[in-house]
Amino acid sequence: MPTAAKTPKQPVPVETVASETPERTVIGWQGIRFTLPPEWNVTGFSMDRDNGYLRVDSPGSGTLSVLVRWQNAAKPDQGPPTLYTLLAPGFRKWLRRPEPEVPKPDLKANLEKILKDAQKQAKKAKAHFESSVKAERTEGENEERTSISFSWTGGGRGQGKIWYCATCKRVVVAQVVGLQKDHGAISAIASHLFSTLQDHAMEGYDLWALYDLNMEVPDDFQLESQELKSGYLHLSFGRGGERIILDRWGLANITLKKFTREEWFANNAYMSTKKLSKESVPIDRGHEATKFAGALSFLARLRLLREAKLSLKRFPTRYEGGIWHCEESNKLFAVQVLHNKRTEGLWTEVVRRCLCH
Repeated sequence: MPTAAKTPKQPVPVETVASETPERTVIGWQGIRFTLPPEWNVTGFSMDRDNGYLRVDSPGSGTLSVLVRWQNAAKPDQGPPTLYTLLAPGFRKWLRRPEPEVPKPDLKANLEKILKDAQKQAKKAKAHFESSVKAERTEGENEERTSISFSWTGGGRGQGKIWYCATCKRVVVAQVVGLQKDHGAISAIASHLFSTLQDHAMEGYDLWALYDLNMEVPDDFQLESQELKSGYLHLSFGRGGERIILDRWGLANITLKKFTREEWFANNAYMSTKKLSKESVPIDRGHEATKFAGALSFLARLRLLREAKLSLKRFPTRYEGGIWHCEESNKLFAVQVLHNKRTEGLWTEVVRRCLCH
Protein backbone atom coordinates (compact mmCIF):
# COMPACT_ATOMS: atom_id res chain seq x y z
CA MET A 1 0.00 0.00 0.00
CA PRO A 2 1.33 3.48 -0.77
CA THR A 3 2.61 5.42 2.20
CA ALA A 4 -0.28 7.32 3.79
CA ALA A 5 -0.11 11.07 4.14
CA LYS A 6 1.30 12.14 7.46
CA THR A 7 -1.18 13.56 9.89
CA PRO A 8 -0.70 17.21 10.88
CA LYS A 9 1.21 18.06 14.01
CA GLN A 10 -1.79 19.71 15.63
CA PRO A 11 -4.45 17.41 17.17
CA VAL A 12 -7.33 16.67 14.82
CA PRO A 13 -10.74 16.82 16.55
CA VAL A 14 -13.42 14.20 16.20
CA GLU A 15 -16.28 16.30 14.91
CA THR A 16 -19.08 16.05 12.44
CA VAL A 17 -17.85 16.95 8.97
CA ALA A 18 -19.52 19.79 7.04
CA SER A 19 -22.31 18.65 4.76
CA GLU A 20 -24.41 20.43 2.21
CA THR A 21 -27.07 17.78 2.76
CA PRO A 22 -27.39 14.92 5.29
CA GLU A 23 -26.65 12.45 2.49
CA ARG A 24 -23.05 13.44 1.80
CA THR A 25 -19.83 14.81 3.23
CA VAL A 26 -18.40 17.87 1.47
CA ILE A 27 -14.62 18.38 1.56
CA GLY A 28 -12.81 21.52 0.40
CA TRP A 29 -9.16 22.43 1.02
CA GLN A 30 -6.57 24.49 -0.92
CA GLY A 31 -8.70 24.56 -4.10
CA ILE A 32 -9.45 20.82 -3.97
CA ARG A 33 -13.13 19.92 -3.49
CA PHE A 34 -15.12 16.68 -3.60
CA THR A 35 -17.94 14.82 -1.86
CA LEU A 36 -18.06 11.48 -0.04
CA PRO A 37 -20.70 9.45 1.82
CA PRO A 38 -21.86 10.73 5.25
CA GLU A 39 -19.55 11.10 8.26
CA TRP A 40 -16.18 10.65 6.58
CA ASN A 41 -13.53 12.58 8.55
CA VAL A 42 -10.49 14.60 7.53
CA THR A 43 -7.51 13.13 9.41
CA GLY A 44 -4.56 14.75 7.65
CA PHE A 45 -3.83 17.84 5.59
CA SER A 46 -1.07 20.25 4.61
CA MET A 47 -0.91 24.05 4.71
CA ASP A 48 0.91 24.20 1.35
CA ARG A 49 -1.18 25.16 -1.67
CA ASP A 50 1.49 24.38 -4.26
CA ASN A 51 2.58 20.97 -2.98
CA GLY A 52 0.21 19.40 -0.49
CA TYR A 53 -1.99 16.53 0.57
CA LEU A 54 -5.33 15.68 2.12
CA ARG A 55 -6.46 12.48 3.81
CA VAL A 56 -10.07 11.56 4.62
CA ASP A 57 -11.03 8.34 6.48
CA SER A 58 -14.25 6.35 6.51
CA PRO A 59 -16.39 6.63 9.69
CA GLY A 60 -16.02 4.56 12.83
CA SER A 61 -13.72 1.58 12.53
CA GLY A 62 -13.88 1.64 8.73
CA THR A 63 -10.79 0.60 6.78
CA LEU A 64 -11.09 2.91 3.76
CA SER A 65 -9.17 6.12 3.17
CA VAL A 66 -9.14 8.75 0.43
CA LEU A 67 -5.66 10.16 -0.25
CA VAL A 68 -5.22 13.22 -2.45
CA ARG A 69 -1.86 14.80 -3.29
CA TRP A 70 -1.19 17.73 -5.60
CA GLN A 71 1.75 19.66 -6.99
CA ASN A 72 1.85 22.91 -8.93
CA ALA A 73 3.65 22.01 -12.17
CA ALA A 74 4.30 25.72 -12.78
CA LYS A 75 6.32 25.91 -9.56
CA PRO A 76 8.66 22.91 -9.49
CA ASP A 77 10.89 22.43 -6.48
CA GLN A 78 14.10 24.09 -7.60
CA GLY A 79 15.69 24.60 -4.21
CA PRO A 80 16.23 27.96 -2.50
CA PRO A 81 15.00 31.05 -4.39
CA THR A 82 17.51 33.01 -6.44
CA LEU A 83 17.59 36.70 -7.32
CA TYR A 84 16.24 35.78 -10.76
CA THR A 85 13.31 33.72 -9.49
CA LEU A 86 12.38 36.51 -7.07
CA LEU A 87 12.52 39.35 -9.62
CA ALA A 88 11.44 37.68 -12.86
CA PRO A 89 7.66 37.59 -12.14
CA GLY A 90 7.64 41.31 -11.33
CA PHE A 91 9.57 42.23 -14.47
CA ARG A 92 7.26 40.11 -16.65
CA LYS A 93 4.24 41.86 -15.18
CA TRP A 94 5.85 45.29 -15.60
CA LEU A 95 6.78 44.56 -19.22
CA ARG A 96 3.40 42.88 -19.83
CA ARG A 97 5.09 39.70 -20.92
CA PRO A 98 3.18 36.41 -20.69
CA GLU A 99 4.17 33.78 -18.18
CA PRO A 100 6.46 31.09 -19.66
CA GLU A 101 4.67 28.03 -21.01
CA VAL A 102 4.43 25.19 -18.49
CA PRO A 103 5.79 21.92 -19.95
CA LYS A 104 3.27 19.10 -19.78
CA PRO A 105 4.34 16.78 -16.94
CA ASP A 106 5.22 13.16 -17.63
CA LEU A 107 2.29 11.43 -15.92
CA LYS A 108 3.54 7.94 -16.74
CA ALA A 109 6.88 8.60 -15.02
CA ASN A 110 5.09 10.00 -11.96
CA LEU A 111 2.75 7.00 -11.83
CA GLU A 112 5.63 4.54 -12.17
CA LYS A 113 7.21 6.06 -9.07
CA ILE A 114 3.93 5.77 -7.14
CA LEU A 115 3.49 2.12 -8.07
CA LYS A 116 7.15 1.36 -7.35
CA ASP A 117 6.70 2.77 -3.85
CA ALA A 118 3.55 0.66 -3.44
CA GLN A 119 5.49 -2.42 -4.54
CA LYS A 120 8.16 -1.74 -1.92
CA GLN A 121 5.48 -1.55 0.78
CA ALA A 122 3.98 -4.84 -0.41
CA LYS A 123 7.40 -6.49 -0.35
CA LYS A 124 7.89 -5.38 3.27
CA ALA A 125 4.50 -6.92 4.09
CA LYS A 126 5.55 -10.10 2.18
CA ALA A 127 2.52 -9.72 -0.08
CA HIS A 128 2.25 -10.37 -3.81
CA PHE A 129 1.97 -7.10 -5.76
CA GLU A 130 0.02 -6.52 -8.95
CA SER A 131 -0.97 -3.32 -10.71
CA SER A 132 -3.10 -2.31 -13.66
CA VAL A 133 -2.69 0.92 -15.65
CA LYS A 134 -5.21 2.15 -18.21
CA ALA A 135 -4.49 4.21 -21.30
CA GLU A 136 -4.03 7.97 -21.01
CA ARG A 137 -7.20 9.90 -21.79
CA THR A 138 -8.51 13.46 -21.99
CA GLU A 139 -11.42 14.52 -19.78
CA GLY A 140 -13.15 17.53 -18.22
CA GLU A 141 -15.83 19.91 -19.47
CA ASN A 142 -13.27 21.70 -21.64
CA GLU A 143 -10.94 18.71 -22.03
CA GLU A 144 -8.52 20.43 -19.68
CA ARG A 145 -7.38 17.22 -17.98
CA THR A 146 -5.01 14.54 -19.17
CA SER A 147 -5.44 11.50 -16.90
CA ILE A 148 -4.41 7.91 -16.27
CA SER A 149 -6.46 5.54 -14.10
CA PHE A 150 -4.78 2.75 -12.17
CA SER A 151 -5.32 0.10 -9.50
CA TRP A 152 -3.08 -2.12 -7.39
CA THR A 153 -3.15 -4.96 -4.85
CA GLY A 154 -0.46 -6.04 -2.41
CA GLY A 155 -0.72 -5.81 1.37
CA GLY A 156 -3.92 -3.91 0.67
CA ARG A 157 -5.83 -2.58 -2.30
CA GLY A 158 -6.18 0.76 -4.06
CA GLN A 159 -7.89 2.40 -6.99
CA GLY A 160 -6.79 5.79 -8.22
CA LYS A 161 -6.16 8.33 -10.91
CA ILE A 162 -3.34 10.74 -11.75
CA TRP A 163 -3.95 13.77 -13.96
CA TYR A 164 -2.63 17.11 -15.09
CA CYS A 165 -5.06 20.05 -15.26
CA ALA A 166 -4.11 22.67 -17.85
CA THR A 167 -6.36 25.23 -16.11
CA CYS A 168 -4.71 25.28 -12.68
CA LYS A 169 -1.37 23.69 -13.74
CA ARG A 170 -1.68 21.04 -11.04
CA VAL A 171 -0.67 17.40 -11.10
CA VAL A 172 -3.13 15.57 -8.83
CA VAL A 173 -3.02 11.99 -7.56
CA ALA A 174 -6.18 10.72 -5.87
CA GLN A 175 -6.65 7.21 -4.49
CA VAL A 176 -9.12 5.19 -2.47
CA VAL A 177 -7.22 2.60 -0.42
CA GLY A 178 -8.28 -0.18 1.92
CA LEU A 179 -7.90 -3.87 2.71
CA GLN A 180 -8.04 -6.73 0.23
CA LYS A 181 -11.62 -7.50 1.27
CA ASP A 182 -12.76 -3.94 0.46
CA HIS A 183 -12.75 -4.43 -3.32
CA GLY A 184 -16.44 -3.54 -3.88
CA ALA A 185 -16.44 -0.63 -1.44
CA ILE A 186 -13.24 0.83 -2.90
CA SER A 187 -14.67 0.73 -6.40
CA ALA A 188 -17.92 2.42 -5.32
CA ILE A 189 -16.16 5.20 -3.38
CA ALA A 190 -13.65 5.78 -6.17
CA SER A 191 -16.45 6.16 -8.72
CA HIS A 192 -18.15 8.78 -6.52
CA LEU A 193 -14.88 10.56 -5.70
CA PHE A 194 -13.73 10.99 -9.30
CA SER A 195 -17.15 12.14 -10.48
CA THR A 196 -17.15 15.03 -7.98
CA LEU A 197 -13.48 15.99 -7.52
CA GLN A 198 -12.51 19.49 -8.70
CA ASP A 199 -8.90 20.73 -8.54
CA HIS A 200 -9.26 24.51 -8.85
CA ALA A 201 -11.45 27.42 -7.82
CA MET A 202 -14.96 27.85 -9.17
CA GLU A 203 -15.93 31.37 -10.25
CA GLY A 204 -12.84 32.72 -8.48
CA TYR A 205 -13.66 31.21 -5.07
CA ASP A 206 -12.09 28.31 -3.16
CA LEU A 207 -14.29 26.07 -1.02
CA TRP A 208 -13.07 25.41 2.53
CA ALA A 209 -15.16 22.60 4.00
CA LEU A 210 -14.25 20.28 6.87
CA TYR A 211 -15.32 19.59 10.46
CA ASP A 212 -18.85 21.03 9.93
CA LEU A 213 -17.45 24.19 8.32
CA ASN A 214 -18.44 25.20 4.79
CA MET A 215 -17.34 28.57 3.36
CA GLU A 216 -15.91 30.09 0.20
CA VAL A 217 -13.04 32.60 -0.01
CA PRO A 218 -11.55 34.38 -3.06
CA ASP A 219 -8.88 32.11 -4.51
CA ASP A 220 -6.12 34.73 -4.34
CA PHE A 221 -6.32 34.72 -0.53
CA GLN A 222 -3.85 32.26 1.00
CA LEU A 223 -4.42 30.29 4.20
CA GLU A 224 -2.00 31.67 6.80
CA SER A 225 -3.09 30.09 10.08
CA GLN A 226 -5.64 27.65 11.44
CA GLU A 227 -6.92 26.17 14.68
CA LEU A 228 -9.14 23.11 14.40
CA LYS A 229 -10.29 22.08 17.85
CA SER A 230 -13.33 20.41 19.31
CA GLY A 231 -15.85 23.21 19.68
CA TYR A 232 -13.70 25.89 17.99
CA LEU A 233 -12.54 26.44 14.42
CA HIS A 234 -10.37 29.33 13.20
CA LEU A 235 -9.10 30.06 9.69
CA SER A 236 -7.15 33.19 8.71
CA PHE A 237 -6.44 34.12 5.09
CA GLY A 238 -4.19 36.84 3.64
CA ARG A 239 -3.85 38.69 0.34
CA GLY A 240 -1.04 41.18 0.65
CA GLY A 241 -2.00 43.12 3.77
CA GLU A 242 -5.71 42.24 3.55
CA ARG A 243 -7.17 39.61 5.86
CA ILE A 244 -10.25 37.39 6.09
CA ILE A 245 -10.74 35.78 9.50
CA LEU A 246 -13.38 33.17 10.30
CA ASP A 247 -14.17 31.88 13.79
CA ARG A 248 -16.81 29.31 14.69
CA TRP A 249 -17.70 28.31 18.26
CA GLY A 250 -19.82 25.37 19.32
CA LEU A 251 -22.29 25.12 22.23
CA ALA A 252 -23.59 28.62 21.58
CA ASN A 253 -26.48 28.14 24.03
CA ILE A 254 -23.99 27.90 26.92
CA THR A 255 -21.91 30.88 25.75
CA LEU A 256 -24.98 33.08 25.36
CA LYS A 257 -26.03 32.46 28.95
CA LYS A 258 -22.93 34.38 30.09
CA PHE A 259 -22.37 36.85 27.24
CA THR A 260 -24.37 38.68 24.63
CA ARG A 261 -23.31 38.18 21.01
CA GLU A 262 -21.78 41.67 21.01
CA GLU A 263 -19.81 41.02 24.20
CA TRP A 264 -18.48 37.71 22.92
CA PHE A 265 -17.45 39.26 19.61
CA ALA A 266 -15.75 42.23 21.32
CA ASN A 267 -13.72 39.82 23.45
CA ASN A 268 -12.49 37.94 20.38
CA ALA A 269 -12.29 40.62 17.66
CA TYR A 270 -9.09 41.55 15.84
CA MET A 271 -9.37 45.13 17.11
CA SER A 272 -11.38 47.12 19.64
CA THR A 273 -15.00 47.65 18.60
CA LYS A 274 -15.60 50.66 20.89
CA LYS A 275 -15.20 53.32 18.17
CA LEU A 276 -16.78 51.33 15.34
CA SER A 277 -20.29 51.76 14.00
CA LYS A 278 -22.73 48.97 14.84
CA GLU A 279 -25.79 47.72 12.99
CA SER A 280 -27.99 44.66 12.63
CA VAL A 281 -27.75 43.12 9.17
CA PRO A 282 -30.02 40.37 7.79
CA ILE A 283 -28.01 37.56 6.17
CA ASP A 284 -28.90 34.43 4.22
CA ARG A 285 -30.62 31.40 5.79
CA GLY A 286 -32.83 33.55 8.01
CA HIS A 287 -30.19 34.88 10.41
CA GLU A 288 -29.31 38.36 11.58
CA ALA A 289 -25.72 39.44 12.19
CA THR A 290 -24.43 42.19 14.45
CA LYS A 291 -21.93 44.03 12.26
CA PHE A 292 -19.17 46.47 13.23
CA ALA A 293 -17.39 48.68 10.69
CA GLY A 294 -14.97 51.60 10.54
CA ALA A 295 -11.42 52.72 9.88
CA LEU A 296 -8.61 50.52 11.14
CA SER A 297 -7.05 51.82 14.33
CA PHE A 298 -3.43 52.98 14.38
CA LEU A 299 -2.41 49.97 16.50
CA ALA A 300 -4.21 47.58 14.14
CA ARG A 301 -2.37 49.08 11.16
CA LEU A 302 0.98 48.69 12.91
CA ARG A 303 0.14 45.07 13.67
CA LEU A 304 -0.83 44.42 10.05
CA LEU A 305 2.33 46.10 8.79
CA ARG A 306 4.38 43.77 10.97
CA GLU A 307 2.41 40.70 9.85
CA ALA A 308 2.82 41.72 6.21
CA LYS A 309 6.60 42.05 6.76
CA LEU A 310 6.48 45.79 6.02
CA SER A 311 4.83 45.22 2.64
CA LEU A 312 2.34 47.91 1.55
CA LYS A 313 0.75 45.69 -1.10
CA ARG A 314 -3.05 45.92 -0.77
CA PHE A 315 -2.55 47.51 2.62
CA PRO A 316 -5.95 47.65 4.37
CA THR A 317 -7.52 50.76 5.79
CA ARG A 318 -11.03 49.52 6.65
CA TYR A 319 -12.43 46.97 9.09
CA GLU A 320 -15.70 45.04 8.91
CA GLY A 321 -16.64 42.28 11.30
CA GLY A 322 -19.82 40.58 12.34
CA ILE A 323 -21.22 37.75 14.42
CA TRP A 324 -24.40 35.70 14.23
CA HIS A 325 -26.01 32.83 16.10
CA CYS A 326 -27.15 29.81 14.10
CA GLU A 327 -29.82 28.21 16.27
CA GLU A 328 -30.15 25.20 13.96
CA SER A 329 -26.52 24.15 14.50
CA ASN A 330 -26.16 25.75 17.97
CA LYS A 331 -23.04 27.62 16.88
CA LEU A 332 -21.71 31.17 16.79
CA PHE A 333 -20.09 32.36 13.56
CA ALA A 334 -17.87 35.44 13.18
CA VAL A 335 -16.37 36.81 9.97
CA GLN A 336 -13.86 39.67 10.02
CA VAL A 337 -12.44 41.42 6.97
CA LEU A 338 -9.56 43.91 6.92
CA HIS A 339 -9.62 45.36 3.44
CA ASN A 340 -8.44 48.06 1.09
CA LYS A 341 -10.91 50.71 -0.03
CA ARG A 342 -10.95 49.08 -3.48
CA THR A 343 -12.55 45.91 -2.11
CA GLU A 344 -15.75 47.23 -0.55
CA GLY A 345 -18.39 44.54 -0.22
CA LEU A 346 -15.93 41.74 0.54
CA TRP A 347 -17.41 41.04 4.00
CA THR A 348 -20.92 40.76 2.59
CA GLU A 349 -19.82 38.37 -0.14
CA VAL A 350 -17.85 36.08 2.21
CA VAL A 351 -20.74 35.94 4.71
CA ARG A 352 -23.13 35.10 1.86
CA ARG A 353 -20.88 32.17 0.97
CA CYS A 354 -20.66 30.83 4.55
CA LEU A 355 -23.00 27.87 5.03
CA CYS A 356 -23.83 27.59 8.75
CA HIS A 357 -26.56 24.94 8.59
